[in-house]
Amino acid sequence: MARDFFINGESLVTVKGRSDSAIGTLAQLGLTEQAIRLRFNFKQDDMDVDAWGGRKGEPVDVQTFLQDVMIYMDLVHYDESVLEACWLESTGSIGPAFGQLNRAGSRLGNNLPRFAASNAADANGIVRTGNHYIGLNIASPQQGKPWRFLYAYLYESPIEYPLGTDRSVVRLTWRSIAYSQDPWNGGLGAAGYVLFDRTPDN
Repeated sequence: MARDFFINGESLVTVKGRSDSAIGTLAQLGLTEQAIRLRFNFKQDDMDVDAWGGRKGEPVDVQTFLQDVMIYMDLVHYDESVLEACWLESTGSIGPAFGQLNRAGSRLGNNLPRFAASNAADANGIVRTGNHYIGLNIASPQQGKPWRFLYAYLYESPIEYPLGTDRSVVRLTWRSIAYSQDPWNGGLGAAGYVLFDRTPDN
């Protein structure tokens, strides 16, 4: 492919979540005011040896310890009900009301496959409330290179919500990881697990 300017084009954000949630089918979250920003975090660690100066010298090699990605967006034209559903899923909640807290220590994946619904209590009385990770999709109408983050969630202090007489531009911070039900993976660990791809959810 020859060098050229890259223009992604207008970025419609769509989401899909747990099959029995309000975003159980693909839903339009909204349009951004400015460009969406992706920040990939490579986790790496220097390998030091005394013969090369130890920690004061230079590494003899570098180990990689995988990566995650942060996604930043400022929504200006959005569906409030879809945003609320993303909020609830990101807290692992199946509570009936927006604004209610979930139990501390709740998990998002719950050792369940992607989009899995809530289960009845198992033999130990444990209710798994489904897989709450969200498929986060960013369209690419000009270049045809969409982004899909398979296991995304609103992260830490995720939402800045301005209220006033001007239009509300809602600032969101997402994180996406390569979630796994089986971290052992036949002895391969994370090898082959998907952090993102180019195939939008449908």
